[in-house]
Amino acid sequence: MCEISIVVPVYNKKKYLTNTVQSILNQTFTEFELLLIDDGSTDGSGKICDCLADSDKRVKVFHTINQGVSAARNYGIRKAGGKYIGFVDADDYVDKTFLEKLYGAIEEKNAGLAVCDYYEIKNRKKKNHNHRNYHSGNIVFEVLRQDLQCIVWNKLFVRNKIKHLFDEKISTCEDSIFCARYYYDNNPKIAYVNETLYGYLVHNDGLTSTLQNKSFLGINKLLVINRKISDRINDERLRYLAIHHIYRVYYFGIYTYIFENLSKGPMDREKLSIIEQIINDRKYQRIIKYIIKYSRMDRRAERASVTELLLTLLSILKLKRIIYVFSKVRKCLEPLTNR
Repeated sequence: MCEISIVVPVYNKKKYLTNTVQSILNQTFTEFELLLIDDGSTDGSGKICDCLADSDKRVKVFHTINQGVSAARNYGIRKAGGKYIGFVDADDYVDKTFLEKLYGAIEEKNAGLAVCDYYEIKNRKKKNHNHRNYHSGNIVFEVLRQDLQCIVWNKLFVRNKIKHLFDEKISTCEDSIFCARYYYDNNPKIAYVNETLYGYLVHNDGLTSTLQNKSFLGINKLLVINRKISDRINDERLRYLAIHHIYRVYYFGIYTYIFENLSKGPMDREKLSIIEQIINDRKYQRIIKYIIKYSRMDRRAERASVTELLLTLLSILKLKRIIYVFSKVRKCLEPLTNR
């Protein structure tokens, strides 16, 4: 039995796959298996997987029909034989000490979760994401405030502590929900590695094709599980600050991300229909009002930016076309609003 299983879902990643796998195989820690789950690729990625398996006995390949990234990760979890399990996207990069340092931290502290810093590359620009201590003295608040459970791939999980698999019925927030459920189920001790060991590549793919058939269900599920986690904060003031942050992530983080992706390319009825779904949702309306109200009530709450205030106003007025145009030119306005 190996110590770590690394699961890599693969769907049409021919351009990046070899470099990603090589960064994993170059690890200074060697007691791991690499599970490549070919999710019905049509660009030749499956053949690359087979070639990589022929060159290194630690690589295991599984070919499946296309069912999506959540199904591929779940398949990998079921096939994993390691004590710990980690997830790497097929177009990302890991530092050669990624496994060594996460494994060392989780073992040394007898923890239920290990986490490292990461960076993302978008439009050839690199941005670091580091752990931040808000000095609250409350572990649950720190987890929520740092958005620690929002991403799945900069972590090591204990295999036998995974009680909920990835939700295959949703198309948004499935990785965040997996992490939040893992945290809620186990209340794990966390081993932090304050080094940037994971590189995440952000693509500019639109979301129109995935935002259908109750796709906002994922956002609502994430809100529910995060609210349950926040209930564990005994300090009432900290709990409300955490809820305020959850709502800001729920509204400004996720929905604005959707607005930005919809704004790419020509305007059409389908995109406007999705924006209309957002701004007519009662929960969405209630939350954006709460965001503004609570930041006025408590000086420690997060401030609303000018951009956020404008999007909120336009949302309340239900001006879907103006929201669409505003999200399209937001990048041009950011330097001015930041000043």
